[in-house]
Amino acid sequence: MFQRKLIAVACVVALLVLMAGVSEASLSRVEGMGLGSVPYLSQFTDDYVNIYPYPSSVVRQNNLVLAELGNNPGGDVDPVSFNDQSLTLIKNFPSFGALAFQMKQTSLNTSFPSNLTHSQWDVIWGKGFSKMDLALRFDVTNSSFEFDDNAGPTHYEAHGSGFAPDDPYPFGLAFAENAIRDGLDFRGPIELNTWGVTPGITLHMSNDNRVEGAVTFRNYSLDRNRTDAGVAGESWTDNGNLSYAVLIRGVMNQGDRATWYPAFWYVNDDLSYTVSNLGVGIEDRKVDETYKNYGVGLSHNMRVNDNNLLIFGVAGWMSQAKFERQDQNDGAVNGDVRNTEFKTTMAPLFFASLETEATSWLKIRMGATQSMTSTKDEETDFDAFASTTKEKFSDFDFNLGAGVRWNNLDFDVTLNQAFPLSGGWILSGDPATPATRASATYHFSRRAEAAVPLRKAARPPGEIPPGGPFL
Repeated sequence: MFQRKLIAVACVVALLVLMAGVSEASLSRVEGMGLGSVPYLSQFTDDYVNIYPYPSSVVRQNNLVLAELGNNPGGDVDPVSFNDQSLTLIKNFPSFGALAFQMKQTSLNTSFPSNLTHSQWDVIWGKGFSKMDLALRFDVTNSSFEFDDNAGPTHYEAHGSGFAPDDPYPFGLAFAENAIRDGLDFRGPIELNTWGVTPGITLHMSNDNRVEGAVTFRNYSLDRNRTDAGVAGESWTDNGNLSYAVLIRGVMNQGDRATWYPAFWYVNDDLSYTVSNLGVGIEDRKVDETYKNYGVGLSHNMRVNDNNLLIFGVAGWMSQAKFERQDQNDGAVNGDVRNTEFKTTMAPLFFASLETEATSWLKIRMGATQSMTSTKDEETDFDAFASTTKEKFSDFDFNLGAGVRWNNLDFDVTLNQAFPLSGGWILSGDPATPATRASATYHFSRRAEAAVPLRKAARPPGEIPPGGPFL
């Protein structure tokens, strides 16, 4: 019995070792450091992930291939999700600049809704100059559905499919608020077609201090329509409003062992729409549906004991979802929602992370966030019924991660916190997986100097060295 347990423990240790990673180049890294569970915390350190919110940072990155292998938030065996898999190639060209190309099914690196599926393009170009870096990101998602029959005849069109693509009025008899993004019941959110353009700039100062900024302009398409026997029926279209995001951060070096990261962000996501041709005498359903979030924060990245990185900081963050009907609900069911507004505020939000080099090839990561969270939900329906719900509570989140390096290959994981306590199936019969996320990064050129001139300045703690990984 003792021998069997000893073998089991050895297998568990070996498995954990094999599932570690030293890379600074993946969602697994920032998530393992507790910087992935709350929006925008990953920008408070330097990592390859930041090329998406801050495209101009791509010029500082190494030539590499990055694979996000999947996600399993619950840690159970069956619900492993591969919807957020991706493969990213970053290549520096001496004259042309840096180019990043990501292939994926669903947009992972976006400040906007999570139902941006059927990704076709996500490309970043950037070029470094003596006093500034310039970059441009362009991304597109696209899907469509068409149906024709000769019994009628009938024609359906949906640009951006999702549930019930042959129903141009996707809410059925019940007109629900926030249905586009949050979905209805088991049907999930409606897939959106979108394109986005993000210009970015980095301004360089002395001691390699810099200010990075980016502005995203995004457009959505919700178009659906139906024609019966040549007569136009219901149609559902977006109102053509532009969504946008603004992100600004500083990278301020304090010697060669400490760096401050102040950051500010604001996102305005407009999914307003109109449903037309609902019937004789029934007015169009006009809806303003918007989502906003904004925040500010500051972190301190410190090199302690040479190769260990300590991060701590504070932030404040608020999100707001607003739904407002402009019509008078003609011919519809009484009790439909007229206005609703939901706010979530996290302030103050404290976060701390540690990345320690256990061996020359193994790194262990840990991180946590603690926030005072408050929510407020206000709703009014067409029967003049109004309600307000408020909550206030303290919210804590903790993460563990690990990473291993073999020559030019890094393998990172976010560890399942229950696994070290149960020992997995071998020791306890618990079928939980050892990791909840895994990533792999291959560096096909460790010497980024060959492509990007290295500025003569101290490198901020936690920043990827020339030829090392990204946020």
